[in-house]
Amino acid sequence: MTSESIVDRTEPGNATDASFVPLPIEEQQRVNEHLELVLASCAFRNSKRYAAVLRFLVERSLDGRDPQLKERTIGIEVFGRKPDYDTSSDHVVRSAIAEIRKRLAQYYQEEGAQDAIRIDLQRGSYLPLFRRVEEAGEAESGCPAEGPCDLPEAAGELDGAPLVSSPWIERYRWWAASAALILVAAVVMSWTMRGSEDPLDRFWGPLIDSKEPMLLCIGTLGGGHQNPAEPPTTNVLRSLKDFNVDDFEAVHLNDARVLARIAGVMDAHGKAYKIASQSEVTYSEMQKGPSVLIGLMNNNWSERMNQDQRFTVISPAPWVLRIDDRENPGRRDWSLDYSVPYMSITKDYALIIRTFSPKTGQMAVTVGGLSIFGTVAAGEFLSNRKELEQLDAIAPRGWRHRNLEVVLSVDVIHGVSGHPVILASKFW
Repeated sequence: MTSESIVDRTEPGNATDASFVPLPIEEQQRVNEHLELVLASCAFRNSKRYAAVLRFLVERSLDGRDPQLKERTIGIEVFGRKPDYDTSSDHVVRSAIAEIRKRLAQYYQEEGAQDAIRIDLQRGSYLPLFRRVEEAGEAESGCPAEGPCDLPEAAGELDGAPLVSSPWIERYRWWAASAALILVAAVVMSWTMRGSEDPLDRFWGPLIDSKEPMLLCIGTLGGGHQNPAEPPTTNVLRSLKDFNVDDFEAVHLNDARVLARIAGVMDAHGKAYKIASQSEVTYSEMQKGPSVLIGLMNNNWSERMNQDQRFTVISPAPWVLRIDDRENPGRRDWSLDYSVPYMSITKDYALIIRTFSPKTGQMAVTVGGLSIFGTVAAGEFLSNRKELEQLDAIAPRGWRHRNLEVVLSVDVIHGVSGHPVILASKFW
């Protein structure tokens, strides 16, 4: 399989409108027809967010209006952000682009393996490359006639001279080669300095390294006891029937699923842990070792441990919950209305907080959504290496040993949570 670039506007010579050479109408039509195939695939059809971003990028690339499309432009025009929004703390665009790259790679390995055109998003650019692919037989391409064929991740790894290009490209070809060598050296150095850990190990490492067993504290359908310094009182006269239906003993099924995911991570790392409900945990138990708090509004410990953080959960109106950004009050709309039918919910939000608590002297992780949909998505995020790569991509060097807060969004389709996406974060 060989490939040729239909148009490439990411080279340095394409930095101005004057150097942009548009595609012929026929080629534009082929690209648009291919785009519709991609958006109708399993990788994109269930996510309006990623489909909208990809369509926006392709259309802007074809019409040449933004030869150097900026993150802020995408944030404003696609995600409805305000013109002065903080791109350093709001990572919605970068997270979406990373997810789109992953989904494009999935599409071209599966449904689109035989497509004649490829859409590629190179790292460091928001404008896509369009490449025409021609079958050259198994012997030439190195791919079997049937079955999956491994494809390069970036369009820069594909051979073939551009068919329509800027007159400056040849002059800067040496620059591209030099930049590639520098990038490879930087990646190798970064990997050497970070070690062999993957994002899953970097997130959970500070808790797993503790010699003490971990406490997995799950929220319940009932509230906590009044004095957190003392164990809850037990009514010895209460019947077994009443005990079995007590909200203080009951947990939501989706919270239990998140508990199982995190427990699975601990089992895989050989980390000992204890499971307890929020209504039976005391301060003395929180002081014995690291903990994971599952649930936000149904886990009293989540509120107690995170009262001073940047991102908190508030209730601005009856039956409405919102994640509030104290550094940008009133500028975010991360809210959920509990009075609407649950099958009409299309978006939820979640918080992940990992801090060393001065109150307990231990590391603690809080994970939960405004509703169960966000909690499920956050649980998947913290137990899936691929999902945590989003965090690894935006985190500063040495983040394994830092406190952090992350706000996630998740699309909800017919009562099922989609993939979580990072909206904002803080490391310190």
